[in-house]
Amino acid sequence: MEKWTIDLPKGGDLPWALFYPSDYSVGASNLGIHYIFRLLREDGVAAERFFASHAPYRSVDADTLLERFSIITAGVSYEGDVETFFRWLHGAGIPLSPRDRHRFAFPVIGAGGALTYINPLPLSGVCDFIVLGDGTAALPHLTDALRRYSSNGDRDALWRRLAEHPNILVPPLHIENGKLCAERRTDMSQAMDNTWPMFATWVTEKSAFGDTFLVELQRGCARRCSYCTLPGCFGRIRQRKLDCFKEELSEILDRVPCEQIGLVTPEAGDYAEMEALLDFIAQKGRGVSFASLRIDRLTEKMVDALTRGGRKSLTIAPEAARDSLRFSCGKQFTNELIMQKLVMAKERGVEQVKLYFMIGLPGENDDDVEAISAMCGDIIKETGLNLVASAGTFIPKPGTGWENECFIGMREIKRKYKIMEKSMREIKKKTPQLRLASPKESEREYVLAWSGYNESERMARSILNNEKVALEYSNIDKTLLELRCLR
Repeated sequence: MEKWTIDLPKGGDLPWALFYPSDYSVGASNLGIHYIFRLLREDGVAAERFFASHAPYRSVDADTLLERFSIITAGVSYEGDVETFFRWLHGAGIPLSPRDRHRFAFPVIGAGGALTYINPLPLSGVCDFIVLGDGTAALPHLTDALRRYSSNGDRDALWRRLAEHPNILVPPLHIENGKLCAERRTDMSQAMDNTWPMFATWVTEKSAFGDTFLVELQRGCARRCSYCTLPGCFGRIRQRKLDCFKEELSEILDRVPCEQIGLVTPEAGDYAEMEALLDFIAQKGRGVSFASLRIDRLTEKMVDALTRGGRKSLTIAPEAARDSLRFSCGKQFTNELIMQKLVMAKERGVEQVKLYFMIGLPGENDDDVEAISAMCGDIIKETGLNLVASAGTFIPKPGTGWENECFIGMREIKRKYKIMEKSMREIKKKTPQLRLASPKESEREYVLAWSGYNESERMARSILNNEKVALEYSNIDKTLLELRCLR
């Protein structure tokens, strides 16, 4: 399954199951699980990986049954992963209540991942502990506490020990009557040097990014996009120095069988030493893929790096089709600039562009929705590129500039989608592919983004009773003042 892995110790003194609540291809593209797996193995922990795909209760490392593990943690990246995680535990016969697991000596359950930067409370009704933010810094304390627990089996003592760390939320101790009763802090301080991992632990063609060696360049973001969780939830911008990059990768790249290097960063064009980095990668004979690109920072050298690796498709996110609405989002570039950059990309070998839009933005009207198809038609006319237009719904998230704005709801989403579909059909030449995010999933994402302990416990109870998890966005209280105590 994996064509290359870092040589890591086998076995260990603490049986620890690392679960990613999606299929293997998605999990293999997440550097978080790469890092934690590597650090645990290097610390002598018997960590093995599980995914919500084929044989979900057997590890991909040694085909070990889940029942062999006394510690189970999940890396939760998205709101929808919460229910997947809970259902996976229930399917394995593990009680979802921390108190019930304590009473009957079931495994300790924990979680970390990107969602903990934004709102960890949807996980709080089930987990014994939640690592908040940059999890690698808390890992030594966590591992020490769990090793002590494995020798004495005292879960109350484990909870108390875990609670000593300011970046670990322990729901059995820190939540009373459905409310957070202790001040915790989301760690957003991870230094971008060679102290911690910076690249993938394994390479597989089954990754969502294909035959790609992932490297992390940056955390946080200096921009202030109104809808985005990065500025408010993920900390100040932290970039890895080019010298650090070269030092770490010069030797290992000669041993990694991959066609391209995937640069993981919130915005590749913001990396201060991007031009020199691309020269270094070219010297190594590898292509490049970018996790994220802003069209206003796109350069000829970046496009050349993409096409040299055989990639003929470019993905950008205008968010809106009119300049004024896009500016209100925090993206200060015009339709004219978008066109200029796409003409340049076409001239340098790009054949297809994927455009991401949001509907339901504050201040949006139906003319703004119709303008999406007009923009797509203009791009096709001017560039001849094949076009894929994807649209999702604006979802107000905690910690963003627009956290107090309204979510438009399923009925309005469907109405706006019909406007888009009708106007897109009017583009006769090279009609774009139109991909629309599920209105139902958008509503669930909104509800989970603002859920607290009570909603988490209610979800767990529904799963235990084999009931459909009912989430009504109209009943969500967006105050959740506890979140202020987590930042």
